[in-house]
Amino acid sequence: MQSRLLRATGVAASLFALFVMMGGHWLTLQSVAWARMLAEFSQTESLGQAVAMTFDGEHPCNLCLSVREGRQQAQREQREAPLLKSEKSRELFCDARRVVVPAAPDSGRDAVAFVPRLLSDFVESPPTPPPRSSAVI
Repeated sequence: MQSRLLRATGVAASLFALFVMMGGHWLTLQSVAWARMLAEFSQTESLGQAVAMTFDGEHPCNLCLSVREGRQQAQREQREAPLLKSEKSRELFCDARRVVVPAAPDSGRDAVAFVPRLLSDFVESPPTPPPRSSAVI
């Protein structure tokens, strides 16, 4: 039950973050503004005229102006943000230290000589005779 709740919370948080990263909050605010404008204009005009006035861009409400200014400011900040150099981003994925990996043996005879050096404790034979347990009578 707890893992289900945790998974659902994680998925919801991820989707919300994606929604905000894609600019969905601006779309939501703009949709609210259009709905309010449509309701306001339809009280005094016909529905067709209210739709035309809502979407013509000549009659913006305060929320529409705020959304427009916020989008423009976000775009300016995005353009002015310093870009990361690709060389630095490669350092995140490639560690500066090198790990030496031995070459694969060419034949079976080389492989037999190669194994004892790496796994010497697994190559030794078990002690003879095998130790007897004290629990056996």
